[in-house]
Amino acid sequence: MSSIGESGLYAYLSERNYPALKENVKLINLKKGALVYDTTIRYTGIFELITGVVKLGGTSDKGEDYIYEIVVPGEFFGNLAVLGGDNRFREFSRTLSPVALRSYNAVFFKHLRTHEPEVAEWAFTKIVYRWNKTESMLARIRSFEPRERIIQLYTQLHQKVIAPNNREVSLHKIVSKKDIADLTATTRQLVADTIK
Repeated sequence: MSSIGESGLYAYLSERNYPALKENVKLINLKKGALVYDTTIRYTGIFELITGVVKLGGTSDKGEDYIYEIVVPGEFFGNLAVLGGDNRFREFSRTLSPVALRSYNAVFFKHLRTHEPEVAEWAFTKIVYRWNKTESMLARIRSFEPRERIIQLYTQLHQKVIAPNNREVSLHKIVSKKDIADLTATTRQLVADTIK
């Protein structure tokens, strides 16, 4: 049998004929621009992005949307309410391309993390990866001048991601200037002036 890292969580659980897997995991296909969930939804499933690109963000006190992360295949996301407690964190998730994703029931996912040591270890590495991704973005914002941040991010966005039907999507072509401004703590105008 393969490990979770080799085959992915769903395949790993399928190989082991894990009870209630099909009842607790749904395959979802969405078009570009679709809302996966919004800031009014406190409890969501835990989503595994299979193909395509998703952005995560929030809404400011002024009612303006902003983003803070781009999610690519193999990454997991979802509302942090699954962690329990009085968590006031709210986010939205919108597709930047057509996507295929799996939605894991949050209670089922939490059960996996607390009762299956292999899943717990795998989930911990996924969480640390996401922390590192966020910390790296914050370090760039703190360490570089605005134009340097924009150029660095834009260079990183020159990668291709597989969308449904094995279609390749270039990140730099689907991430908007506003999104780049949000991710680099700059303005749309500066992004437009820097990326010509």
